[in-house]
Formats: sequence, C-alpha cells, structure tokens
Amino acid sequence: MKLNKSLISFFKYSFYFIVITYFNFAIAQVDTSNKKEAYSNVKKLNIEVSNLEKPSLGSIGVKTKLNNIMGLDIWKDMSATNIVEHFSYIPDVVTSKSLQALLIQLYLSSSNPPSGTSEEIIKFLETRLFKLKSSGQSEKFYQLINQLPDGERWNIWKQWIIEYELIGRQDQKACSNVYEGSKNNSNHFWQTARIFCLSINDKVSQAEFILDLLKVKGFEDPIFENLFQIMNNEKEKFELKNKDNQILPIHLIMMDTIKIPIKINYIAHLGIEYTESLLKLTYLTPKARSFLLDKKINFTFVSTDQIILDYKSVSDGVIDIENSISNYKKTPNGQSRANVWFSVLSIKDEVKKAETILNFLKLEMKVGRFYDSVNLYLPTLNKIKNSSLTKELNDTIRKINIASNPDLYDGNNLANILMLKKDKEWDWNLILSQKAWPIIPVIERAGMIGPENIKWLDFINKFNQNSFDEKTYNKWNRNFDLNTYILSKSIEQAAKENKKSLTILLVARLVNNNPFEDFDLNYLLIIRNALVDIGFEDLANNITYEIMTYKIINF
Repeated sequence: MKLNKSLISFFKYSFYFIVITYFNFAIAQVDTSNKKEAYSNVKKLNIEVSNLEKPSLGSIGVKTKLNNIMGLDIWKDMSATNIVEHFSYIPDVVTSKSLQALLIQLYLSSSNPPSGTSEEIIKFLETRLFKLKSSGQSEKFYQLINQLPDGERWNIWKQWIIEYELIGRQDQKACSNVYEGSKNNSNHFWQTARIFCLSINDKVSQAEFILDLLKVKGFEDPIFENLFQIMNNEKEKFELKNKDNQILPIHLIMMDTIKIPIKINYIAHLGIEYTESLLKLTYLTPKARSFLLDKKINFTFVSTDQIILDYKSVSDGVIDIENSISNYKKTPNGQSRANVWFSVLSIKDEVKKAETILNFLKLEMKVGRFYDSVNLYLPTLNKIKNSSLTKELNDTIRKINIASNPDLYDGNNLANILMLKKDKEWDWNLILSQKAWPIIPVIERAGMIGPENIKWLDFINKFNQNSFDEKTYNKWNRNFDLNTYILSKSIEQAAKENKKSLTILLVARLVNNNPFEDFDLNYLLIIRNALVDIGFEDLANNITYEIMTYKIINF
C-alpha cells in the first residue's frame, strides 16, 4: 500500500524533530548527582563585599593587606574613567617586584566603588580583570572571577574558571559548572568540556553521541578527537599530525588525565594567565616545567628551594661550563640556566668556580635576574674558603653578600648607600670607583652626609673630570623629559593631598617596565618621599633597594 506524500513528509519531519530534540536534551542534560558534594568542599573566599553599604559590580573584590591600611575607601574621590585611564599607562608587569605585588593588591581588593555610570563601572571591573589576567596571578585572578554574575558579557571569564579548575583537578566542581553552563550554550568550548566531563564520569556513549552531533554541525578538532579516542581506549598513541594546530587548555587537561607527557611546544604559546595553573599539571615534562617556572620568575617571587628542585629535574647532566654559558647566551631560559647551575657545582677549582659564578651573575643582572640568581649562587660562593681566593674575589663576594640583604649590615658604607640611609655618611671611594659622582647631590638630598675626613682642598687641582668621562653610555645621566617631570610633580601633589591609591598608580606609571640602570635618581627621591608621606615606608625602602642595587653593584 502506497503512502501519500503528506504522510511521508509528516514522518520525515517528525523524525528530524525527535533527533533535534534529543540533541538539545543531550547538550543541556545536567548531571546533578554530585553537585551538592562538589560545592560542599569549596573553601569560602575571604571576601569583604558583604561589609559594603551597596554591594555591586564596582565593589567586587577580595580582602587584602591593602584593605587593612585603607579600609574600603581605596577608590575614594576617584572616578571609574580616571582609574581606567591610569591603568592604561601602567604595564602589565612593572620592573619593581615590590611595587608589582602592591599593584596586584590594588587590582584585587574589595572597595566601595568609584564614581561613574553603570557602563563606566563595568569597564572599570573589566580593566581590573585584564590587569590581573596579564600579570600572571592565576590564583588571585580566580578569586575575583568567581564573584562575577552570570551573563553573556562574562562568559569569557567563566570559561577560564572551568579551565583553571580542570587543570587543578577540581573535576567535580568544574564539571558541575560545565553541566550548568552548557545547558543553553552550544559554544564549542562548553560542549568539548562537557564531553570530557562525561567521559571521566564513565558516560562514554553520551559523550560520543554529543561529539557526533557536534561534528554534524561543523565541529573540527583532530587533536580533541584523537585524545577522546585514547581516553576511551579506541586508540593508543597521541599524534600531532599538523604542528600548526595549537594545543588548547582542554587538550592539556585531557593529556594530563591520560598521562601523556606535556612538552614545551604544547604550552609555549599560551598566555601568562595560564602559567601558575599549568604548573599544577602532573605530567609536564621537566623541560616544560622549567620553562613555566622560568616564566613565572619574571613576574613574581619564586623560592630558591623551588628553583633548585626544578633545576635538578631539568638539567641534562652536561657539566661543560663553557658550553653551558655559551648556550645560555644564545637562549637564556630555564633549561640553559639549569645547565649552568649544574656545571658550576661540578667545578673543582675554587678560584674558577668563584670567577664563573661572578661572571654569570653579571649576565643575569643584564636581563633583570640579579636578585633571583644571587640568592641561588650565594650559598655556593660562601662555602668557598677565603684563603683559597684572591683579595679581589673575596671583596666582591662580600659586596654581593651586602647587596643581597643590606639590612644585615648596619653601618656598612655600601649598605648605607644602597638604602639611602638618612644621616649616614656616603663613601667617597665607592662613589669614585663606580664613577657615580653625578649622584652626590641626589644622595645628599636624600639625607646622607658627606665624608668628614676628606680634605677637599687637596683634590681641587688633582681631580681631572676628563679622566673619568665615559665615552660610552653613562647610566648616571639622562636627558630631561617634560612628561616625566610633570608625572613626578603629580606624584608629589597626590601624596601631599594623601590620595594613596592615586599616588601608587602614578608611581607605577613612573617606574614602568624600564631597566633600573636607566632610572633617574632624582625621581627616586620623589617616589621615596611620596610613599613615606602616604604611609608606605616599606615599599619606599624596597624600591630604593631595587634601584640602587642596579646602580651601584658592578663587579
């Protein structure tokens, strides 16, 4: 019996309707069996927003040490637009690690919102998010994002939360959020994350069905499919056929789950916002872990013990110091630094060991890694017997010890000048040896006292300026810049008016990400005085120490 065309059409479209309905159901289905358990283990964030008069997007934040100093009035008398403008002039990572640490608190802290329209406040919040994201502070970034409301505007940040949680193996919590987020979102990120969650929860058939339907809709990700097949025992070997295809965070999460070694080239292209979280992956190769740790050192403090542990795991065992130094000069990264460290330890001749370390510290100083490297190598230098070294080497090692922690050397001439100690005498011989006479008026303005035992009349006809002139670059002199001068005067005015946050932002603009060797010490005095005036004396001393070390220490 023949069916008429109407009836055939009816069955055909009924079938399509059932398939599409089932697809949408499969995509949106939420497994809530473990949802309560997932959230029961979540640590409560230390958030001060509940103490605000009117909690809002502009007040989102986490309680920090800065709140202990300034309370909830961090942005008092400032507009959202003005703050965003200042943010735009500050690099993601400034040269001073001490100042960078305070800026992170500034971006993170809860506060009464600044003045502005709703859209201006949202822009203010988004700029804070971008600043934290670009500073590499993953854990702090996560704390702030967790407070964002639901909405399409915040989806990009919500996706990062899922990646962060899955990388950190918070699977239950992440998957609960994935199930919820994928209900009404067909974005490939949410659906691939859902497929992964279903797979690790032994719901392979449902995961396969969703993947098949995604592919029908045009989804194409050979890396994801390859890893999915390995997860479900359909394949054994991971293949990266097209090296132009970039590895995504979801791929790394899957690799770690199925114990595939994660190499440097799988992670090198990822942004700084992933650095801290990626270090939590279990199956990073030693070289990949070293790469990430080396990257992390550039924007935050990393303990010497952690660096040594990393170097031990990544060194390839080469003990040829000349070859190691040569490779470092070509590519100064975690791998080459580890090989230098390992090679240095193998040197038997103590004079050669000391000279090698000192020469390497010079190289590290040029790339802004003096503090980290000094803390790493100083214990080795201090183990060498003084009697086996020349007086010059012993003097240099003592100088480095002082520079590493000048507070331990109260009354020492070098320590005094590194910290610009008020009412302490500056050392004439030290100034001459560093050709630093242009800074004499600066250090005396800082409150240091000129040497009393110098008979200046004996020098009046003996000192020849030309014999001390450097034909090459002079780190003590800089051309006058009007914009920088205006900025310095603004810092003084803001501090005088006790505008703490504005003063810190302006100081960050002045410090910027320029090498400290180039920094004009006249502006250092302005920064010191301004920070002391607003109650941040420790920060003033830390910045002074950072800048003066690069100015004075030369060996």
